[in-house]
Amino acid sequence: MTVANAVLTDAQAKLEAARCLMCDDPPCVTACPAQVRVKHFIRAIRFDSPRRAINLIRDRNVFAGVCGLACPVDELCVGACANTELSTPIAIGQLQHYAAVTAIQSAGARIPSRTQTSGNPFPQPDASTASVAVIGAGPSGLATAAELAHCGHQPIVFEKNKRPGGICTYGVPIHRVPQDLVAAEIEYVRSLGVEIRTSSPFGKGTTLDDLFTDGFKAVYLATGAQRALTPNIPGESLVGVTTWKNLLDRFSHYTLGEGEKPDVPRSVIVVGGGSVAMDTASAARRLGAEEIDLVCLEAPREMPAYHDELKEVWDQGGRFHTRSMPLEITGHHGRVTGLKAVRIRWKEPDKFVPENAERIAGTGYWLPGEMVIFAIGAKPAPRLADALPGVKLDDAGRVIVDPETGATSRPGVFAGGDVATDGGTTIIKSVAEGKRAAQAIDAYLRETSRGLQPARTQEQEQSPSE
Repeated sequence: MTVANAVLTDAQAKLEAARCLMCDDPPCVTACPAQVRVKHFIRAIRFDSPRRAINLIRDRNVFAGVCGLACPVDELCVGACANTELSTPIAIGQLQHYAAVTAIQSAGARIPSRTQTSGNPFPQPDASTASVAVIGAGPSGLATAAELAHCGHQPIVFEKNKRPGGICTYGVPIHRVPQDLVAAEIEYVRSLGVEIRTSSPFGKGTTLDDLFTDGFKAVYLATGAQRALTPNIPGESLVGVTTWKNLLDRFSHYTLGEGEKPDVPRSVIVVGGGSVAMDTASAARRLGAEEIDLVCLEAPREMPAYHDELKEVWDQGGRFHTRSMPLEITGHHGRVTGLKAVRIRWKEPDKFVPENAERIAGTGYWLPGEMVIFAIGAKPAPRLADALPGVKLDDAGRVIVDPETGATSRPGVFAGGDVATDGGTTIIKSVAEGKRAAQAIDAYLRETSRGLQPARTQEQEQSPSE
């Protein structure tokens, strides 16, 4: 099983684990959205127990191996590592990836569950347990389902695509996260008793009312943000204009053997400065683009993409045009020929949004290119609102939730990940939101099963269900 090329050897993992200071109050744990017990799993690796290490990680994060590769560790656990003051920070992400890969390889076709390894009987569903519908099999949805199963409930995950995994399968390029690793971690979730129904879209003739009528006692919405944003500038209708979501989705289907190779011309312009923009540029390069220009509002130190992602694109020959605003896509005979842009300055410091950008007179320029790809964010699909009666949305169409529980304005309905207000943005944050929401769902179901009226959240008080 080829899971990744950069897996630590046993000796390297033990040596790296031995450098950990085993802090009494580990800052790395505080910095982790999922609160993974870092020093404990590192200690397990140090004393030659990678199986215990993966169990400790999976107790908080079922996407252990994926996050070891795709998590912005330099901004989170590694960035907070106390060992930085003495030497270099501990390679926490690499150790987590090592633990996951070692567990997968040692298990072979059999993925270990908590029942087999923890010594505590895994709660088995019975006639009294509640069935919960989870909409979306991405990181947030699967983390929720795994925790619900651990609590003894019967989660059923509905996924519109042929494969589960969400952004891990159809978003993050395969060169960053190998698909055999994603598949193995999804199998672990299945081993907990989670049912995943693929090719089962929600919102096309199905509403929340239908789910409750079918007998589900609670619903968790983790549909993600399905509609990529564009800046609404002239020329967006030209042939050769697309979005990150379209390109990465087609790229993923191609690498999975589910579709044809996307046509990418010699010269590509990517608009955006975040992680998704870097993934888009890397994917375009692998699809045949020879020249890639990236245009973004932020200066180099202001770009939201992480250092390693920026370095990868830079090393691939990407040309960065920072503090720049796109104005118009130029074309000839209906096809893209380039992009007009202008330099900007910020009206207010440290406020990196288009509304705060001021154009600098006389700094306009034109970049030649045969394709323009917008990678400036996404929002939920507009049709989602029709499937969510009684659920309050914000102006962007995201589900308004209680940040502590994920509860929406409709009792029994919870949400997290990119579909929710202030949700998602990273895989680990989505996982943490899913686990936290599952615990809130469990509490809600136990209260309702005892005939008690669940406590209303702040959002439910402000917007009662319709």
